[in-house]
Amino acid sequence: MKKLLLLTLIFFTLNSCFLEDKSDFEAGNLWKMTLKNGKESYIFGTVHLYPKNELEIPELVVAKLKECEMLALERDITDKSEQQKFMDFEMPAYFTENYKALINEYGNELVSMESQLIRIANENRIKISGLESTDEILDIMTDLAKIEIPKTDFQKDKIIQVYEQTLGMYKSEQIRSFKDSLQSQMPRAVTELTVDKRNKNWLGDIINLVEKQPTFIAVGMGHLGGDGGLLSLLAEKGYKLNAVDIKNTSPNKVYN
Repeated sequence: MKKLLLLTLIFFTLNSCFLEDKSDFEAGNLWKMTLKNGKESYIFGTVHLYPKNELEIPELVVAKLKECEMLALERDITDKSEQQKFMDFEMPAYFTENYKALINEYGNELVSMESQLIRIANENRIKISGLESTDEILDIMTDLAKIEIPKTDFQKDKIIQVYEQTLGMYKSEQIRSFKDSLQSQMPRAVTELTVDKRNKNWLGDIINLVEKQPTFIAVGMGHLGGDGGLLSLLAEKGYKLNAVDIKNTSPNKVYN
């Protein structure tokens, strides 16, 4: 169970013809993606682990997921054989120390947002897929282990402070600010590996999925905004992207 929660934590730290200015991608956790044929898919920024007394999945997010035929996560964590391969891998200290700090601070209050989305998908017979394989993410973890990270980043107080700031940005849907904060929190090489490189790797898979069926793409909030974010990359490919207002909708308590 702890390794499953660690999986979700890893990804936490971890000019288009439609949009004239990429600054339009500064805020919004849920985005509608419209194809040239008029069909729609959705991109949702998640916070992988969150205290259940602080966040809930809004009803509108659940409703949009139910409209889709496919739920695409960063990795398909429902595949048991692939999951075992991941669990057997020795994670870099940066991630294990972050995980320990959060467990010590929040304990059983932590909830996996991806697990909640998977439950909704299963209840509504929505297919589930991943944007990357286990081998791909483990290759990235191997490269990460070679990067020297200051020991001060392992201090519990600092980890919790950064985490609380991140929750605040998630609640206010500040996706661009969160991407910028990642670059200030850790070495540039880390964000290049865990965010920028993966965004480019996912782009073709996302396009293939949305062109085939309505797809609900759920990835960490840090992958959406800013230069090199998924929204900018998709806009450059000619897709129309509009933020969906979920601030004024009620949370769905069933999925928390």
